[in-house]
Amino acid sequence: MSVLRTTKMGKIKVNMETFNSAEELMKVCNTRAITDDRFLDVKKMDLKHYDGYDGAGVDSYEEALKLLKTGYQPIVDEMKKNAKISLSGEKKRYQFNNQVHGFMPVVPLALKGVPNSMLNMTARTIKTKVIDVYYDMTCPAHVSAKQILENGKNVLRAVMDLETQGYRFNLYAVQTYTDSSACDMLVVKVKSAERPLDIKRISFALAHTAFFRVIGFDWISKTPNGKYRYGYGHYLAVEFKNESKLQQEVKKVFGKNAVYFAGAKMCYKDEEYLKGVLTNESAA
Repeated sequence: MSVLRTTKMGKIKVNMETFNSAEELMKVCNTRAITDDRFLDVKKMDLKHYDGYDGAGVDSYEEALKLLKTGYQPIVDEMKKNAKISLSGEKKRYQFNNQVHGFMPVVPLALKGVPNSMLNMTARTIKTKVIDVYYDMTCPAHVSAKQILENGKNVLRAVMDLETQGYRFNLYAVQTYTDSSACDMLVVKVKSAERPLDIKRISFALAHTAFFRVIGFDWISKTPNGKYRYGYGHYLAVEFKNESKLQQEVKKVFGKNAVYFAGAKMCYKDEEYLKGVLTNESAA
């Protein structure tokens, strides 16, 4: 079951609900009723012809549920086509090269008297740092569905590459429905550091627009103590003028290894920027 708790981040009172998986989120939402008539009822909406929020990325609530269960294949195909690493997040740890000493000779070189005629094996050092990534995909209406998808793909690319270098990640898909004094926060764990990266399984929750503009809108309309706000896309980071202060508050709530990204602020930044932040090579 989900975990409900109330905390504070700076001056913002946070009503937070945490789920261990997207599947758990849907099971819980199906048992709840909408708490305020002003909320959108996404189950009854014709999403195919709904122009608000630059489209939801799906034609129906049922299609969103299907993608949640099966994953978003176009992301998987693109990653497979463009990535220089495998989708399992693994890179070869052992490298073979010619040296003076080794475990077996390279016969043609040995016959020529070349000093480096022995084949040797070296192991690449693997780091074990675990980072907790909280990716907030909440975006205002002017951010396109296409851009939301691209932001999510950049997060996936950065994580994929860093995992091959030995980093390990706990990944959380976050949504923050906020005003100047309070926030309703959805936190869904989509990857554990103990498990290899499964792009297909997490592709929808971490990158697809409908996880925010369909699944998320369903959640906010039903979560206990949730508040109706006119602007669904007003995200937590807007209320923090100082990025360092925001990251400090995130670490207070989620732990010292936590890093928060606001998708709405990533629209012109790529995976190289994200990798820099995650490895402490640049400011968030």
